[in-house]
Amino acid sequence: MTTHSPASAPRPLPPEAAELAARHELGELRGVFAPQRLGRPMLALHLFTLTYLLVLVVPGILFFLWLRRYPDFNRKQAAKRLWLFDDGLIAHARSGDGMAVLRWDSVRLYTDVSQKIVNGVPGPVSYAYTLLSSPKGADTTLTEFYERPGTWGPWIQEAVVRAQGPGALAAVLEGGTVGFGPFDVSLAGLASGGKDRLPWSDLEGIDVQNGRVRVMRTGGAVPWGGSEVKSVANLAVLLAVAESLKGSGPAGHRPSPGRG
Repeated sequence: MTTHSPASAPRPLPPEAAELAARHELGELRGVFAPQRLGRPMLALHLFTLTYLLVLVVPGILFFLWLRRYPDFNRKQAAKRLWLFDDGLIAHARSGDGMAVLRWDSVRLYTDVSQKIVNGVPGPVSYAYTLLSSPKGADTTLTEFYERPGTWGPWIQEAVVRAQGPGALAAVLEGGTVGFGPFDVSLAGLASGGKDRLPWSDLEGIDVQNGRVRVMRTGGAVPWGGSEVKSVANLAVLLAVAESLKGSGPAGHRPSPGRG
């Protein structure tokens, strides 16, 4: 993994989290992220609105209950944490109790990072990293509820590539097919949506633009295929495997992704 620590020096784990980390063999703790606090302007605005609405009683109570989703107004929310380890993570859900535990070597990661532009003015960036652990289904979705998503998000993607990239490439080189949601990867090439398989020798590259994955054929003016980023499982692994196989024939061999 290229990053040594995604956050400041981790503090000792609370007993419940430490027990889970040991039971699931998550390895060394690399970083801890707390819930994101409101900035001073937004905090002042919310307090002003609350003070105004409390005069009306019922609207004030409803607004206060809504505010309790923020750590600034709820100690229970403020105590939640996202812990990242060498081999997985532990995270409190944004709402409700309990903690999700996932390992990088078995998770399916779906990424949805977007930014709205209003009248040419960039708005806030929205982050959603959904992690599924087969066969249970959805385990958790991590959002900007936790501070510094621009740091922990890419770190998680790198961790999944490190854990799953070499195995995915090995499976393909041994003649298997590895699925990434709308894309299937095999020695014969890349398949998607019933299209004729694109041989690796004809792949110019795969890029990500404006929330979409675009597959470009060598010499082609338009994408050979594509999909929304948020529908692709383990996108970073797909990109690493495709880069390793790009330009090769059916018997081609490239270095394993995720090693270095």
